[in-house]
Amino acid sequence: MLKNSYQTRGLSFAFLIGPPKNLTRQIGMSIHSAVCEALGVDDIGFRYQPGESQPGGERTFSINLTREEGRQRLTVEVGQQAHQQPIRLLLRYEWPASNKLVFDDFDSTCDAAFAVLGDGWQRVLAEARIRGQVHAPGDSAISFLSRDVLHLPKSGRPIDDGRLSFMALQYETVAAEFTQGAELSNPKRDVSVEVLRQDPRSLYLEVMSQWPQVAAAPDGTVHIDPGTIRSFQSPPSEYLTNTIDYTESVLLPFLDQAGLDQR
Repeated sequence: MLKNSYQTRGLSFAFLIGPPKNLTRQIGMSIHSAVCEALGVDDIGFRYQPGESQPGGERTFSINLTREEGRQRLTVEVGQQAHQQPIRLLLRYEWPASNKLVFDDFDSTCDAAFAVLGDGWQRVLAEARIRGQVHAPGDSAISFLSRDVLHLPKSGRPIDDGRLSFMALQYETVAAEFTQGAELSNPKRDVSVEVLRQDPRSLYLEVMSQWPQVAAAPDGTVHIDPGTIRSFQSPPSEYLTNTIDYTESVLLPFLDQAGLDQR
């Protein structure tokens, strides 16, 4: 089973919050102090960077916190990509020792940041992303994707297996209205399965789950109904767990079955 060889390369989580406003260096330093205290460490790097001036004299900003331990790297970013856009609180962990470590650190960091920011903020979107790798059956990720998953014919193929150096499979699902009492149900999914460039025997997997405040209809229209506006009360760990569960219960079994069907 592919699950037996799965390795986590990284986990990330983000909230978009509003209303848009400029956060000063002093607020950034307060977030840094609160996160250090919440995680029980004093070696988190801090950087505050104002963006270019926008029309009206307003500026964007970026608050960046980083901590490295071996190849593990924790990053916390608070900032705007453009003036009058929501603020993004992004938490990212590269090569974590365990999912539990990420869950604990992300939940504590998020609580610490919002404690500094105070009341009056509205969360409008949540996004969880997991990145991992698995060893492909047969020791060739390209052969596995082309033969077992994509079912390319052995003769008359439009591409030559012998000359391929990369192959990928990607699909998306749209967000749908959530079930009352189950705010994490029916997110958007963006899934990518690729040959791992550093190791052609392995597959790189990336699954992004996104929970918008309001789901769009299939034709792209949005109908605002108080009963269909999603709230975001869950901690980061629950959104990440939902995404990990999807990977383990849907994506990996799909790839496993594709391999079995060709044997």
